[in-house]
Amino acid sequence: MTDMLYETPDDTLNAYLKFLTKKEYKKAYDCLKKLLHQFPDDRDLLMSMISLCIHEWARPDMSIPWFKRLAVITSEWETYYSLSSAEASVGQFSAAREHLTRAKELERKQRTDKTWLRPVKIFSDLEKYIRNGESGIISAQRPFSFIENQTRTLQYVDEKQKKKVQNAEVTRQKKAQALPASTDQTNTYSHPASFEGQSLPQIPIPTYTIPIKTELFKEDASLFTAHASLSQIQSLIDYERLSIQGGYDELLCLNAVNGIEKYWYQTETVKKVLKHFHGSVLLCDEVGLGKTIEAGMLIKEYVMRGMVKNIMVLTPASLVSQWKEEMQTKFDIAFLTTDDPAFMKAPEDFWKQRFIIASMNTAKGSRNRELVENQFYDLVVVDEAHHLRNRSTLSWKLVNRIKKRFIFLLTATPVQNNLIDLFNLITLLKPGQFKTEKEFKKEYLSKGGLKGTADKEKMRGLLRDVMIRNTRSAIDLKLPRRFATTIRLDPTPMEKEIYTDINQYLMEHEVPRMSVNILLREAGSSLVALKESLLHREDKEGLRDVLRKLDGTNNISKGDALLGILQKNPTEKKVVFTQFIKSMEYIGDLLSKSGIAYRTFKGTMSLKEKDAAIAGFKDDVPVLVSTESGGEGRNLQFCNTIINFDLPWNPMRIEQRIGRLHRIGQARDIFIFNLTVRGTIEDYIIEILDSKINMFEMVIGEIEPILGHLGEDRDFEEIILTLWAESKNSTVLKQNFEKLGNDLVKAKNDYFKSKSIDTAIFGEDYET
Repeated sequence: MTDMLYETPDDTLNAYLKFLTKKEYKKAYDCLKKLLHQFPDDRDLLMSMISLCIHEWARPDMSIPWFKRLAVITSEWETYYSLSSAEASVGQFSAAREHLTRAKELERKQRTDKTWLRPVKIFSDLEKYIRNGESGIISAQRPFSFIENQTRTLQYVDEKQKKKVQNAEVTRQKKAQALPASTDQTNTYSHPASFEGQSLPQIPIPTYTIPIKTELFKEDASLFTAHASLSQIQSLIDYERLSIQGGYDELLCLNAVNGIEKYWYQTETVKKVLKHFHGSVLLCDEVGLGKTIEAGMLIKEYVMRGMVKNIMVLTPASLVSQWKEEMQTKFDIAFLTTDDPAFMKAPEDFWKQRFIIASMNTAKGSRNRELVENQFYDLVVVDEAHHLRNRSTLSWKLVNRIKKRFIFLLTATPVQNNLIDLFNLITLLKPGQFKTEKEFKKEYLSKGGLKGTADKEKMRGLLRDVMIRNTRSAIDLKLPRRFATTIRLDPTPMEKEIYTDINQYLMEHEVPRMSVNILLREAGSSLVALKESLLHREDKEGLRDVLRKLDGTNNISKGDALLGILQKNPTEKKVVFTQFIKSMEYIGDLLSKSGIAYRTFKGTMSLKEKDAAIAGFKDDVPVLVSTESGGEGRNLQFCNTIINFDLPWNPMRIEQRIGRLHRIGQARDIFIFNLTVRGTIEDYIIEILDSKINMFEMVIGEIEPILGHLGEDRDFEEIILTLWAESKNSTVLKQNFEKLGNDLVKAKNDYFKSKSIDTAIFGEDYET
């Protein structure tokens, strides 16, 4: 349908209604076909397509593929019966018989004591029709009254209509008994037939009709014109609102997301935002309950329903790439970001794009602020929204000035200092909800302080219109304990020498920061991974001595430690995580030589290969060796041991690894083993994360707000790389990491302080 390209599903639906009104059925069919390509399992769309083909277009042959799809989705006997009728009406008698048999089987299984319709008669009539067709008694080219009658017998009716049907049937039977035999119409066909051009008497075709009176709102085309009256337009608006409201009970996004375990409270949150919050909401779930997933589901739902055309996500710079990855992999929506080359090349055009993720600092900067404020966005999403708690900041002013229809604010800690923080956030969502700040203080705050409420019930009533806060206790989320052990290994003499050489080389040569990052992380992972990257560098002359030493290295300190852990409980399931393919290959060779069965899992594998790897790990082998992307969205709760062969520099990535196993459905305590080599960057990182802030004892997800309290607009990897670049030797590097550790302790204390304030104010009053 190359001549019918519509930007949104809403545009396509409007075009369908227009063509239907004009009786341009082929174009209407193409519009529905386009919608069904986007929403292949939408039952209402399929029913509309079938109705169009049969009742409007008089093309039952075109309805058959859609009937088949509907039959697979619903597995209801009525659908298979109607499919059989459609096939019979166009002469496909063999297929019709097959689907009629299936309808009979399902009807027996689905029958209950409350079933009001016993379809014995219609089954019998359709079977006779098929038998006559197979015998050549009737022509394959049929008028369409048969399929129309058959499909209309299966329309849904309410209780009053059912009663009318029953009464009408009793009356009809009484009248039939009173009629003379000659007037009995039971075996009379409703249309003529022919044999190869020979005229024949009319042959009786069985019919079975149910008189149903249906009164629906008729979408008159006049309502869509400028000549419609005000009352007509208001009626249409009310009708559309009611239609949309009812439709929110069935979420479109649930079958359109990938690798997500959809929990009931998240689904209910999405429905509540759609039905009651009208697109303006403060999502304040406690840490670890999935605010980002809820926001992603809402974004997907709004896009699929055609309710938004352009979206801007504002987030701290450190989370831009994570948001892009989540939206692409889990929700199949490609966002452009302020990290992309397209932004640097043409910033004026960037802010006009349909789906964008922007660093808050970049958006509010003097070079971009006016460009952002001049655009209109259907939806604005702000992550870490507690940064908007102060109305005097550029961030708050920017979000307030952006022209938008809908807005989602995400934060686990909406109040960090006092209740004025909350007033400022709510003002962005619903200006005037709390009137002015002066009136808010007077009416809601207790005298002499800004943290207590004077009228908690009244505040609760207002907040319920704008805020959802799911808590762990409210949803009864109980997870087993975690036990972490960090094994800090002394490097072999060769490892220490190579690590010193590569540090010195990177300090003395102008190597891009990205390459420095990769080479230092590979050096911490395994010398095998480091060697692979060095071999692909152009400046091998300065690396000749390092490469020579790497050629003579067959073993690394982590290898022996890994085997020691695996051999302690040889039958217990264990996942070994690494960031690099070459390290994965080294681990695989090591396990093979030691006679340990294993499976590998990496992002480049096909879906079939991934499924086979997980199944093999679950049923056959004790070890899974996985890359970062390996276990994403996979159910690994049958395993309770993680071995971090190497560690990402971003602690949120470490949390994601743990979250593969430590999640709802895990029944056993989790054991985490971290392998590090002394003197490497990852050894310094694990030291401050473990000993300074006890990261492995915290709730999954808490590291993100703690890092947010650092006050840095850089991601953690960038902070680490800067520390390394500013350290002339290992002594200075250790001092710099000590200072970072102290900063993290302060950030953690600030986070828990704000968390306690929020718990005291909100409790469990705002969950779904």
